[in-house]
Amino acid sequence: MTGFMAQTVLERAKKAFYRKRYNDVITLLEPNVIQYRDNFQFYLFLGLACLHTGDVGGASSYFQRARQIKLRDPDLLAAQAALFLRRGDTHQAVEYYLEALEYAPEHRLSKRSLDFIRKKGDDETISALAETGEISRFYPRIPRPVSPVRIIAMLFLCAFLAAGAFVGLNWFEGKQKTGMRADLSSLMLNSEERSIAVEMGGSYRYILTEKQVLESYSLARSYFQSYRDNAAQVEINRILSSNASAGIRQKSRLLMEYLSEPGFNTISDKYTYAEVTSDPPLYLDCWIVWKGMATNIRTTSDTLDFDFLVGYDTRNTLEGIVPVHFDTVLAVDPDKPLELLARIASEGGNLVLKGSSIFQSGQPLAGN
Repeated sequence: MTGFMAQTVLERAKKAFYRKRYNDVITLLEPNVIQYRDNFQFYLFLGLACLHTGDVGGASSYFQRARQIKLRDPDLLAAQAALFLRRGDTHQAVEYYLEALEYAPEHRLSKRSLDFIRKKGDDETISALAETGEISRFYPRIPRPVSPVRIIAMLFLCAFLAAGAFVGLNWFEGKQKTGMRADLSSLMLNSEERSIAVEMGGSYRYILTEKQVLESYSLARSYFQSYRDNAAQVEINRILSSNASAGIRQKSRLLMEYLSEPGFNTISDKYTYAEVTSDPPLYLDCWIVWKGMATNIRTTSDTLDFDFLVGYDTRNTLEGIVPVHFDTVLAVDPDKPLELLARIASEGGNLVLKGSSIFQSGQPLAGN
């Protein structure tokens, strides 16, 4: 015994991958398919190595096997999107990038790739990238693991910088309210999208004219910049459930990624129970602050569920009953009125609330 454990085939292959020795990765891994048949990283690294060497068929096969093991990995989805992009199938590539962003909203490669497709995704440009090998800039780059020594050094650096960050936080938040929230230039509609703003045929909840679609999209962007995220969400929902074109619906979904969770004191455009129940799909993912009482409280080690008696805080009027779910446990008193901050959702076609926090007896109870 030398005191050191021998490296596995996969560990050696990863080192070769980080050194861009992709043929070595394939040589190391392919003979061990049976041994690693249920290992997600095995198929991901093998597929990426094939992608870098131009073996599109092998990459596609290994990515498909990896997805059977792990369905929602954003790097894998971005890799599969790159395969479609390489073939010139931008429509399918966009679908995979959007799915990656559903599971990881801050996935930078997917965001950059979508931005490229929107601005320069014509067949001639993509074909040239594939021929020159520059298409590889759309391939996922799996980060090299960080050593424990480096982690400790980074912790010291973070501690040193934390004080300065804390001092500037209040100034930044005040400044943020007076300026633009984010650069939405990539979400502007081009001339083609503006000229063909609606789809013909099909079944939709809302049938809008081209003018109404363009107005809703413009309002959503404007509301976002004015910190009126609830109002922006309503316009986005109107578009997503309408006959708006696929391009405008896609950009509306991307705009949703910029919306943020409010607090009791920062929520804007508060919608009543009557408004929400009059057309629940229009208010999905909006945030509410409603008063009432909790009943039928159920808890597990890490969840809280109860039925919310909306408007019953005065014990005079009951507007309705809505199920509430928290991904944490809070000490809710069923005998006292409360104020609830929650996100509107739907389960089985029924209105439900995903709780964020509760204000009861003069004390805030924070959730997730």
